[in-house]
Amino acid sequence: MRVVAQVHQSYILVEGAQGLLIVDQHSAHERVLYERTTRVLSGGSGVAQKLLFPLTIEFTPAELDAAEAHGELLARLGYELAPFGGRAVVAYAVPAPHPRFDADRCLREIVADLAGSRFGGLANRLERFASTFACRAAVKAGQALSRQEMEELVERLFASALPAHDVHGRPTVVQLPLAELERRFGRR
Repeated sequence: MRVVAQVHQSYILVEGAQGLLIVDQHSAHERVLYERTTRVLSGGSGVAQKLLFPLTIEFTPAELDAAEAHGELLARLGYELAPFGGRAVVAYAVPAPHPRFDADRCLREIVADLAGSRFGGLANRLERFASTFACRAAVKAGQALSRQEMEELVERLFASALPAHDVHGRPTVVQLPLAELERRFGRR
């Protein structure tokens, strides 16, 4: 397979032996991050980046309680948090899933989800946590990617266990077979 181009800073065109693949960059990255995060939460540890200038984040009382109650899961992702007095915490390290990752925004959204009890029961809590992190952390539609980033993303997607769908069940890839292209251009 060969990455050909990025379209509308949202889709990656890939030339394959059987035709053209159109990869949704957000959905694909979400799938890749979900599988990595699930492994990390099941016993590994995430890749963390120490911050030269720690982040200070203020939460509502419910969010602070949720962050403290789920501190172990946040630490496995790569967040190194410490109380800072009142309703604030300091992040000394954050996950580093890609260069454009917004660690502050992602942490705020995950903690808000935790405070809102949007993670269900214990059996599916890790899956919900992983899917929320993956969705929040993935590159977004509308973000320009370098050729190397596109190639790495496509390679990681097709190396994943379930490359066809993201965590919401949406397709990550649409295939346009060569025979269909030829038919549409009157070559068959």
